[in-house]
Order: sequence, then structure tokens, then C-alpha cells
Amino acid sequence: MSSEAVVSFVVGKLGALLIEEARLLYDVRDQFEWIVGELRRMQCFLKDADAKQKEDERVRNWVKEIRDVSYDAEDVIDTFILTQTARASRRTRRRPFHCVERYICIVCELTTRHRVAKKIQHIKMKIGDISSSLQTYGIRDINDGGQETRLNIRRRYYALYEEPDLIGMQESMATLKEQLINEEARRCVISIVGMGGSGKTTLAKKVYRDVKDNFDCHAFIYLSQQYKITNVLINIMECVKSLSLEEKEKSNEEDLRKKLRNHLSERRYLIVIDDIWTMEAWDELKLFLPDGLSKSRVMLTTRNKEVALHADNVIDHHYIRLLNEDESWELFHKKIFPKGVVCPLELMETGKKILAKCGGLPLAIVVLGGLLSRRDKTFSAWSKVLDSVTWHLARDPNQCMEILSLSYYDLPHYLKPCFLYLGLFPEDYEIKSKDLIRLWVAEGFIQQRGSEIMEDVAEDYLEELIGRSMIQVARMRSNGSVSTCRIHDLLHDLSKSEARQLNFFEICGDNDTTSSPSSLRRVALHRNMDEYEVINRSVATLRSMLCFSDSIIHFSSLFYRSGKLLRVLHVDIADLHANVLPTEIEAAAHLRYLRVYGIRSLPSSVNTLSNLQVVILSIDGGILPSAIWDLERLRHLYAYNWDIDGRPRLNNFRNLQTLCLNTGSWIEDGLEKLTNLRKLGISGDVRSPHKALFDAIEKWSNLRSLRLFGSSSIPPFVSFAHHQNLYKIHLGGPIENLPKMPSDLAKLTMYGSQLQENAIEILEKLQNLRILKLLNGSYRSEKMICSSGGFPRLESLELDCSNLKDWTVEEGAMKSLKEVKLIQYNHLKNDLPKQVQEYLLE
Repeated sequence: MSSEAVVSFVVGKLGALLIEEARLLYDVRDQFEWIVGELRRMQCFLKDADAKQKEDERVRNWVKEIRDVSYDAEDVIDTFILTQTARASRRTRRRPFHCVERYICIVCELTTRHRVAKKIQHIKMKIGDISSSLQTYGIRDINDGGQETRLNIRRRYYALYEEPDLIGMQESMATLKEQLINEEARRCVISIVGMGGSGKTTLAKKVYRDVKDNFDCHAFIYLSQQYKITNVLINIMECVKSLSLEEKEKSNEEDLRKKLRNHLSERRYLIVIDDIWTMEAWDELKLFLPDGLSKSRVMLTTRNKEVALHADNVIDHHYIRLLNEDESWELFHKKIFPKGVVCPLELMETGKKILAKCGGLPLAIVVLGGLLSRRDKTFSAWSKVLDSVTWHLARDPNQCMEILSLSYYDLPHYLKPCFLYLGLFPEDYEIKSKDLIRLWVAEGFIQQRGSEIMEDVAEDYLEELIGRSMIQVARMRSNGSVSTCRIHDLLHDLSKSEARQLNFFEICGDNDTTSSPSSLRRVALHRNMDEYEVINRSVATLRSMLCFSDSIIHFSSLFYRSGKLLRVLHVDIADLHANVLPTEIEAAAHLRYLRVYGIRSLPSSVNTLSNLQVVILSIDGGILPSAIWDLERLRHLYAYNWDIDGRPRLNNFRNLQTLCLNTGSWIEDGLEKLTNLRKLGISGDVRSPHKALFDAIEKWSNLRSLRLFGSSSIPPFVSFAHHQNLYKIHLGGPIENLPKMPSDLAKLTMYGSQLQENAIEILEKLQNLRILKLLNGSYRSEKMICSSGGFPRLESLELDCSNLKDWTVEEGAMKSLKEVKLIQYNHLKNDLPKQVQEYLLE
């Protein structure tokens, strides 16, 4: 992020700490307030300094100094709070002091304050030197216009999820379609070749959607430079064949290869592999893509023409050309001006000069067009952009990256750390938006906006980055919000490049990894590393560790060496040294976010982590200590199949938004008081506490998602009709009478519900239902009638047909249907309604 963003982030964080931790800071509070005030004053000058630092080495050094002193201030205040918290905790646990003990404590306290005072004095001297340099370097105050309101952001991004424009690709699209669906018997491998940002993926997606129904089964998967073959196999299997959770977890690589090859060998298939980098990758993938002379097709996108020729040296491959002047202007114009609005004549010449710098690269045009769409439509505003583009291109031959960096530098300061954070994730990684939002909140990137919930503000940040073409939407939720996202390879490279310059993070596993600087803030593991390497990356200033590899993690060593200031620990698939978190975790008093898969218990000392906001544990189950109830700042608890030891104390959980846990006595102990709850998930039998559970649900108004697993039946008196925000429901177990559903329900999953024919008459009247899954005997009747006009917005249907014998879909029913997945339907194959046959997935 720019130094302006660094200082803004630190000032915001320190300001919040001064309020939250006032009790611990007391007699040093005034000095910290002075530092925050000075940093806030300098923040006004940094926008100008950031713009000048590429031209003037003296300004560049000034910017680095203020960035470093901001980090120093953050370290001092975090360390001081940590020391004070630990001391206060020891006092509460000890017996009354003797005189000698009291004297020793006073001496320790004075020593700590003296050490902190020296550090503060050093920081104040640095700030004084930095301030005196302002006039010398000609740096002036540039006021920021401030943030937009939530309403304005939503209005501006009304077209957020429109498909990219396929301009200049119509001929390629027609040729590709013909190659994919022609009668050539052999398995053909057709490649789309082009540089990053040229539109390969956009073209492949469009062609895939248009032709996929000509094949018995099909899949579109993303590859990356560092892929895991097991994940690739599972991704393809999930697209072409139903795969249970047990199969995914227990099948080894060889089993998956055999299953996939056998499944594909009997069918005409289409597999699209996006972003393949090497010939070796193709040699590994082709082993489970059989050539059964069934007119099957594989489509690749790659930057390397040698990969294309290696995969198939007979077929005519498609080499993406850059857009010509007219095509570039058409895409540029669409990105900047609403439909029907013509570019003013006085801007045409400047616009075309700006466009000429993009060299016909679609990604550069889209990103630069997104930048201009938010600027004033004036000659002055566009001329400033033109001047910046020209300067960048004159200085660096890497033209596209510099153009892309313009949109990064145009981001408001509050978005810059959020964008850079995406570089911590592996290339082509599909990021769950809810995970990203919680990480941003835990890191302290999200600024309080009135009385709004932080996660809502963070969601606005995400949507704004998408609207600026800095992030791509990968999948949508049933309610129309973003489910997963990804970042383009070029922008991923940009985020890593900028982050490294600022010591914002380091990637362990990158080919160009540098040694850990002493002020390193964040580290991500992308490949297997031995334990020594992992711990060696840990430094005293470390705030975050994200692990996406199979590296061995020894938590005791990690917390001993760098756990004291740790705010985020996100461990996805690491090989843990033991299945428990060690007691040393209590040293991480600043920890906000804890996601660890593979452990079976938490230590009782977890209650010392008073700042914890997020706890996410694997679904394998385990025992949570009763101390979990002491975490008053907890906002999200994911612990499906976990039990809690001891007596529950739900009264402490007033901030809780997500609660996913095994059933237990806690349901009857104040559940109704969790009025901020947005997601509730309960695994296990809820028959015993069902009255307390559904009484609580009845009182809530913020609930958005409800998941009740297990084999227990749902009582007949239950109603969800008054829940205006509830859009997703998952119910497990027999249902005597279908509950009244909310009018805005978008996704309904039922498992073993044993519904009768009259249930369909109720469900088809839900006007906003988009996804319906009736699984494992959820529909018991032998007859089903979908009436004309019923299920008006249903797009996806998954149905267990084991009991069904007669299925009628009247004309005008399910008019929005896009896909149908049927289970145990062989006895119905010849009698399926034509509307269902048309969208059936094999």
C-alpha cells in the first residue's frame, strides 16, 4: 500500500486502541495521543509525497521514514498493552501480596514505564525531524474528499456483476464452437493462447457456456503454477459426477484417477483447463482424460504456445490478438459511459491518447476505463490521467503493469491494504468472501462507519474493489451477493510487488522470496517447507500467518518466537505437530482470528485471548473448554460437531453473529439473547431443546442463514415466515408439516425430510427461491406436479427421485431453470418432463 495508506491504517488502529485500552494506558496516554495527532497531521501531506516519490529520491526516503516511524509506534503501543494485560491477569490470579512481592511488582512496573518512555521519546524525535523536512522537499497538504456513504457505493455498483464484453472475439468464438462440437471422433485439445489480460478466460467461459449442453458431462477448472493434482481431480469429479464428502476425504490420488478416467471413458466430455503453464502439467493431466473416440474435447488457456503445440500438434489453435483502435474504443467507451451516453467531443482526443497507451490489451483498457469512470468527465481530469500514463510508460517498459498500478494508486487509502492483502493468497485461489471479510476486520483494515456492523462495511469495500475491476467475482450466492472471488494474475503480481516494498507481507514458497526483514508484519506459506524454515520466517513483529501448504507447523515454537503480537492465524491444511493447540497460545493476547483445521481440543487458557473475534475449527469434532464462554468479543464461532465442556454462559456473547456448534444444554441457557446472530448452525439431535431453540429463533430479526443438521424431526408449530433477512435454510430430519417460509428465501436444502406431495404446492409459491435441494428421501410421494407459474425464479434443482414415479411439469413452470441434478432416477429416464431433460446434468 502507499505510505499514505500505511499511516492511515496505523493512525486508525492506534486511535481505536486509545479508546478501547484507556484503562491500561493511563499515564502514557497523553504521549501516545501526541504521536497519533502528529501522524494524523502528516497524513495530510502523504498523498502529495506518494505522487512525488518516484521522481525524487529525497522524497522517497522521507516517505520511508514516516512509514517506519508509524510501524514503530504500532509496535510500542501493542507491546505495552500486551505487558499491561499480562500483568493485570497475573494480579487477578494471585493471593494477596506480601510487602516484598509488592515492592518487586512496583519496580517492574517502573522499569517497564521507563523503557516505554524512552521508546516514545525516540519516536517523538524522529517525528520532529520528519516534520522539519516538509518544506525542504516541497511537500504540500492535499485534503482527501472522504469516503462515500454505503448507499452511494451500492448505487454506483448496480452493474457490478455484468459479464465482460467480448469485443473483437466474435470470429474466434465461432471457430472455437465449431471445433468443439464437430464430428471428429478423436479427443481434440484446443488451446487459446495469449498474454495475461488478453481475454483468454473470458472467451473460454463464453464458449464453454454456449456449447456445454452438447456433451454428456463437462467441467471448467482453474489451474495455477503451483497446483495439487488431488485438488484438480476433485474439482473435475465434482463437476462431472456427484462426489460425497466421505469420498472427497477418504479417496487417495490413485482412486480419484481411476474413478475419473472410468467415468469419462464412457461419455462424451468437455473439460476446460484455464491457465495451464507447463508441458509437464499437461502430461500429468492427460493421464485421466481418455481418448475413447467419443468426440470428446479439452480446451486449454495458456500464455505459452509451446504448451498448446505439445498438447495437440494437429489442431489449429487460437492465438488471441490485441484489440485494434476501433475495438479498443468500443470497450473503453462501454466501461466509462452508461448505455446510450456518448463521449463528449472535447474528451475524444484525450481519451484516444490515453487508450493508445493500453496497446490494445483488454485488461488494461478495462482497468483504466474503470478509473476514468469515477473521474469527472472534464478535460482537466482526463488530462491528469493522460500525464500519469505517459510518465509511467516513459519510465518502465513493463507497460501493462504500470497502467494497472495507476488504478491501485487511485484507490482510496482505506482500500489499499485490503487490495494488497489479496496477494497473500496463492495464485488463482478462489477466495471465500466471508473469510476475506473476517480477515480484513481482524487485521484492523475496516474503519468504523457510524453504527454499522464492521462486516457490512467490509462487504462494501469488497464490492468497491470489484467495481473498480481490481477483483473478479467467481461465484454468487443465491441472494445475489458475492460468494467467492479471485484476482487476475497480473493484479496478483502487482499486489505482491507493492507489498514487498513496504514489508507488508512475505510469501514463503515464491521463487523470488527475500529474507525476512526484522519488521515483517505478515507471512503466507504457499508450498511445503520444513519446520525450521517456517519458524525462521517468524519474527517478533509478526502480526499474521496464513498457511495454504502441507508444511509442518509446531505451534509451541511459533508462539514462543513470534506469537506475542500475532493477530491472525489461518491454517488451512498444514501438518500440525500435534492435534492440540499448546498452552503457549496464551501469549498471543492480541489474537483476533484463529482458524485451525486438524486439532481436537483447545487449551483452557483460551480465555486469556480476550480479543478473539473469530474461531473456525474443522468439522471433525472435539471438546471446547468452558473458558470459550469468556470471550466477550467473539463475533464468529464455527465448531460443527464440537461439544462444550462445563456450564454455558451465553450472556457474554452479545457481539456474536455466527454460531455453529453441536447441540447441548447451551441452547436452553439464554440463546434468545443473541439478538445480533446472523447465522446459526447446529449439528446433532435438537429434539430435547427444540422449544428453547425455536422460541429463540422466533425472537431474532437479523438471522440470514439457518442450518440444522442431524436426524431429529422439526416440530409442526415452527414458522420462519416473519424473518425478512433469512435467505438460506438447511433442515435435516423428518418434517411432519412444512414450516412457513420467509418470502425472500433464496436457497432451501432438505435432508431426509420425508415431504409429501402437498409440500410442492407450498414451495412453488416462493417467488424468490433460486436453489432447491431435496436429498436423501426428502420427497416421499410417488407423484409430483409443478404447476404453471410455479417456481418462477428457480435456477437450480437437485432431487432424490427414489420414490418418484409420476412427475408433471406444466407449461410455464420453472421458467428460469438452468440446471437439474437428479439422484436415483433410472426408473424415470424415459418419462422425465422435457423441461427437466433440457437442463439435466449427468
